[in-house]
Formats: sequence, structure tokens, C-alpha cells
Amino acid sequence: MISILGAGPAGSTAAYYLAKNNIDVELIDKQKFPRDKPCAGGLFNPKQFYIDFPFAKKLNGSYIYKAKFYAGKHEAEYESKIPLLETFQRKDLDYKLLQNALKAGAKFKLNKKPGSNTIINATGITAKPPYKKVGLCLVNDFRIKSSIDTVHIHYCFKNSIGYAWLYPKKNYANIGIGCYLPQKNLKQLYEDYINFLEKRKIISHANSALYNAKLIPFSTVKKPYTKNTILTGDAAGFVRPSTGEGIYFAMCSGKIAADTIINKKQFSWYAAECRRKFGRYMKPAKLTWSRFLLSKAMQYIIKKASRNERFREKIAKSFFRI
Repeated sequence: MISILGAGPAGSTAAYYLAKNNIDVELIDKQKFPRDKPCAGGLFNPKQFYIDFPFAKKLNGSYIYKAKFYAGKHEAEYESKIPLLETFQRKDLDYKLLQNALKAGAKFKLNKKPGSNTIINATGITAKPPYKKVGLCLVNDFRIKSSIDTVHIHYCFKNSIGYAWLYPKKNYANIGIGCYLPQKNLKQLYEDYINFLEKRKIISHANSALYNAKLIPFSTVKKPYTKNTILTGDAAGFVRPSTGEGIYFAMCSGKIAADTIINKKQFSWYAAECRRKFGRYMKPAKLTWSRFLLSKAMQYIIKKASRNERFREKIAKSFFRI
């Protein structure tokens, strides 16, 4: 019996592939599903996502083709021929992935203590093992009356080291801001960003006091496994530092963890395969510049993008991994 701690995207993906290969597997979580979780709720490059994870088809999210990038007073807009993003309510995404795992033959256990068998740790960010770089995001889904068809990405909002965003969803707008720590006055930055969106008439009447806070690992652990445990997703620090994207990499690591067990590979193979599959996206951001200089650099980039169509395309495709 393989025990998986955490029934989010990484855990459910691992459970699905293990169960499909006739391996007894139990998914253990502290919460009942469906359950909500602080998250932007976006799958970057959904066309490639469904190639990599065909079992996840028919998730029925919202496809987004337009993106608008901001830095300081500069703006650049891009429209893609293929979807840049698919957005969901996070509780819906996680529940559907869990249901797929259960249909494949996995078992769900609530608050069960795992045995001494092989464990896949998919419990999310934790203090052990430590991460060298950590960020914090404030995020919430707000109900909206009129639909929004464009992702909004605001780099270095008010000279912060990070970015603010709006992700459109069905009947909702996910609004958030994420910054590397330390960061002063993040609550005020969040309120100011909502005010910015309201002044631009992108949204109306969003309550900036409503938000969820979440820590984000911005560096991978040196060794994502122990003698009998494989770390996946946020637990291993598999979050893209430049964008905060984590769902895709969580699912990738969950599948690789399952492959490790199915093919009876050494856990060191798991670490090497994760590096090969998505290690290029895990490179830590360079934070040697001051906040002022970083903000000026991003303003220059977006200003250039506003005047050059190919550069706009390059920025959008880089951000969304297309």
C-alpha cells in the first residue's frame, strides 16, 4: 500500500497513475472535499497541459486568450490564437482531480495516520525542509456582474518585488498580489491594486478586506526525497519563481513520483527526472537589484513591448510557457 499525504493536484495525480497500474494507494487529507484553497486558479498553456495530462480532460474552465501587462505607466496588450490560460475555482479543480483518482481505484482517507510504507508527501509548503526564498500572496475570488476576457498582470506594483494580477473566471475575478519576502505593507498594496482596477473600470465594488493569505516557496529543496518519502509540488518547492505558477509542476512531480514507484526506480531518479522535465523553470529570480531599479527595468521592458508586436508576443509566451 502506497500512502499519499495531501489530495491536491500533486497527490491526486500520483494516486491516479498508481491506481491505473494496479497499485494499492490511499490518499490521506485533513479536509473533506470539495474544499477551497488560496490560489489564483489558473492552468498556463492549457493545450500543452491536456497533452501531458489527458486524464484531466473536461475540467470545463474558462479559456483566456488575451493578456495585458503593466509596469509603472506603461501597458502592453497581447491576443493569442491559442488559449494562454484556463481558469477555475480551485475547489472545483482539486475535487475533479480527486474524483479521477478515486475512479481509477485509489482510496480516500480522512485524517488517517500513514504506516511505515512508501509515502508521497504532497502536503504543500512546510517549514521542514526549509526553503531559501519564500513569498507571500494575498488573493480572493470576487463575484462580478459583467464578464472579463483579459488577464491583467502588473509587474512591480508600486515598486514591490513581485506582481499583481487579475485572472477572469466564470462569474468571478481572481485578484491577487504576490511578493518576495520581506515585503512591507502588503495589505495596503492589495487594497491599492483593487482601487487601481476600479479606477480603470475593469472591476467594480470589490471589497479589499476580503482575501486569503498563502506562503509560496520560491526555491526548490536540495533533495526532494528521504529514505521512504518523496516530496512533490509545493512540499518540494516546485513553484516557478518568476510567475508563482505551481499547479502544473505539482502534477508533473506527482506523475514522476508515481512513475518512480511503478518502475521501481531509485528516489534519486525522481529528483533527476524532475530536473529534466521542468528544472529550467525553477531557476531562482535574481533579487540583487534594488526595488527601484527592478521596477525601472520592468517599465523599460513593458514600454518596449507596447511598441513592438514581436516583443509583446515573446513576453506573453514566456510568461504562460507557450
